[in-house]
Amino acid sequence: MKTAAIGVLLVDDHFMVRRGLAVALRVEKDFAVVAEASNCEEMLAAYRQHQPHVVLMDWRLPGPNGAEATALLREEHPGARVLMLSALDGDEHIHLAVRAGAAGYVLKSAERGEIIQAIRAVHGGKSYFSPGLEALLHDRARKVEISPREREVLVRAAAGERNKEIADHLGISEATVKVFMARIFQKLDARDRAHAVVIAIKRGIIDPS
Repeated sequence: MKTAAIGVLLVDDHFMVRRGLAVALRVEKDFAVVAEASNCEEMLAAYRQHQPHVVLMDWRLPGPNGAEATALLREEHPGARVLMLSALDGDEHIHLAVRAGAAGYVLKSAERGEIIQAIRAVHGGKSYFSPGLEALLHDRARKVEISPREREVLVRAAAGERNKEIADHLGISEATVKVFMARIFQKLDARDRAHAVVIAIKRGIIDPS
């Protein structure tokens, strides 16, 4: 008796990436790429129409990012199985994806066999993380959370703004900005502002783009 194919929805804003993934997956006789999407809106529409078994989701999408899109999908379809496929390996990216409901996280540098293995695992109700990422996620759980306000301060600092400029933009006092910066240094174990920005980018707390 022939088993049903694993239906996969590909979500990536780059056409050639989707094409490459589609070709790689269709080699597997029990896989079927049922639809493609380039953004969150298209993804939601495609999911409603095709009800895929697994959504292979990029992080960087126009509009809502992959984690935000995952949260929206899971809110509408709690049983949706999402596997994040991303070039971003910061612990914050992984944390946000998992918190949004993703069942796994695979790097785009992974070999085809690993991506296939990850899809099968997620389809089977398991989780899957590229080697090293699960440990990174566990390390992240032991770190102190950066608040949304602290993240805003970091983004401004990364843009080269001084304390007074940050204060003016955020509608707070310069003294408050200094307090936020002191907390950030402590939480990130940073020597100074530049070091804090480097750490925040590496961990995925802020996006350099």
